[in-house]
Amino acid sequence: MRIVIVSNFVNHYYAPLADELYRLTDGHFWFVEVEPLPESFKKGGFSIYDRPYILRAWESAEAQQKAYQLAVDADVMYTGGGKFVVDYEKRRLKYNKLTLECAERILKRGLLNAISPTNLLTQFYYHTSFYKKPLYKLCISGYTANDMYLQHAYKDKCYKWAYFPAIPELDPKQVLAQRKGHQRGRMIWCARFLKWKHPELPVLLAEKLRDAGYDFEINMIGSGELHDDIARMIERKNLQNYVHLLGNFPNAEVTKIMADHDIFLFTSDRHEGWGVVLNEAMGQVCCPVASHLIGAVPFLLKDGENGMVFASGNVDSLYGKVRNILEHPDMMRELSLAAYRTVHDTWNPIAAAHRFYEFCEGILQGNVPVYSDGPLSKATPHHTHVKDLPVCL
Repeated sequence: MRIVIVSNFVNHYYAPLADELYRLTDGHFWFVEVEPLPESFKKGGFSIYDRPYILRAWESAEAQQKAYQLAVDADVMYTGGGKFVVDYEKRRLKYNKLTLECAERILKRGLLNAISPTNLLTQFYYHTSFYKKPLYKLCISGYTANDMYLQHAYKDKCYKWAYFPAIPELDPKQVLAQRKGHQRGRMIWCARFLKWKHPELPVLLAEKLRDAGYDFEINMIGSGELHDDIARMIERKNLQNYVHLLGNFPNAEVTKIMADHDIFLFTSDRHEGWGVVLNEAMGQVCCPVASHLIGAVPFLLKDGENGMVFASGNVDSLYGKVRNILEHPDMMRELSLAAYRTVHDTWNPIAAAHRFYEFCEGILQGNVPVYSDGPLSKATPHHTHVKDLPVCL
């Protein structure tokens, strides 16, 4: 089977999946990059990958033409979605060839996104040209299917998908044993200091925990426009002994730091399309406490089973979840182990590549495989309401 991925560029959460697809297809696999890696991504620690399967369509007219031909000839095409890949999809679906388009949450800002040129263009082609074609939606968010169904698109053709960073082979019980020497509960937060990432929530959480007499520390990794505001907030609330701003680190260093923390705090709101940092933290055997509106959360987390889910933006809900974990270390241990198993056993790039191959092979043979959970299981509109997330005070 010949497979081609058409997306913006190869990165650390595409490469492990692509490497395995290259192996599974005996080299009959290509990754078409439609644009160079932006300078902002390079500064943020992204690397330029060199793989035999990469075709940089942006380098020349000749490379672009070869990319278009691959899009027509391959048995399966997987695209990153958006206006950059419409030309590839038009060429391919003209011949009714299997195509899978991935997307994060489309309507992050509601009507503003619905009427954006990119969304209008893709919806126009879907409803006028692609509606009855073998085009499937890979949902890189628990809320993508909601947005598709609202636009009467991809009904019964939405499937769960993800970004797939490499998950390390660890002895999770040994990792937890090494943390037993911690004198205080250690929490890690890792993100850009932006409004929709809500860096103020760990500080407000720290204030509540301190006032309640808990011994803990919260370390925050990252930088951004709100960094100085958060530093002043920490000083104003006299939390310097509890909350520490560590700055930026390369991705490999970040995961090492995660491994030395008990709890991972993920406080973004609905603007977080997926949130690869959640995969990475779970892969380091951290106990995740995450906002219910983050794209990855409905797929990766089950509240009270492999982590905790709090009502987005609600500091009381966040505090209740964290307090519950700190007061029950055995429960935190079990949640951490279950979190690791989730990304190691099911939501990892090797397993995803094998399931993708099997899924596409089944469709080509006229029999769509059915999975009960995990990658390429059916995605349907997901509704988690604040009332479903007890504050636990």
